[in-house]
Amino acid sequence: MALTGVNRPGRAAIALFERIAGEPLAQTDRLTGAIQLCLVKPGESIFSQDDPHPYLYVVESGLLKFTYLRSDGEEWIKSFIVEGQFFASLSALAPAGCASFSAIAIEACRLERIPFVALRDLADTDLGWSRMIRTALMIFGERKERRERQFLTLDREEHYRSLVNEEPDLVARVPQKDLASYLGITAVGLSRISARVRAEASRST
Repeated sequence: MALTGVNRPGRAAIALFERIAGEPLAQTDRLTGAIQLCLVKPGESIFSQDDPHPYLYVVESGLLKFTYLRSDGEEWIKSFIVEGQFFASLSALAPAGCASFSAIAIEACRLERIPFVALRDLADTDLGWSRMIRTALMIFGERKERRERQFLTLDREEHYRSLVNEEPDLVARVPQKDLASYLGITAVGLSRISARVRAEASRST
């Protein structure tokens, strides 16, 4: 992963944070001075499970997957994230904390990396930033809760159909092997499910 200071990093992060806040935020120069632009190649790791990594990222462009590594060495994909969203391992943001998962680029990515301490310091002194972080945590929690509900209440085919209906662009971009891993099925099983869904769609048109 290459870190660079070119192209005025911080624009994507500030724009996203102000959308979350629903208002312009003060003292943005304090944050932009701490932001680094990260250029990540496909297959590269942004951080690894169990590593200290107290940073938050805003995805300017690209597609990433978040994975857990089991004791037998098998990778389990917990989620994906695309441009216009933010991510961090909450465990790693705690004092002396470590990441609970790994973040890996599927496509080439441009990310803005923000030291969490810079956000925390702003929130400690500015009410607007404090409200923004609170709202961002609610968004983060709702996203996690929705995924957990899908895993616990939908079977694999229902989950795939839900993804196709709600996030068709994501389904089109994610490699089939990664999508199968995310759904907890084999690539052959995913191929059969997707074939049924396509056949039903063609009959209904």
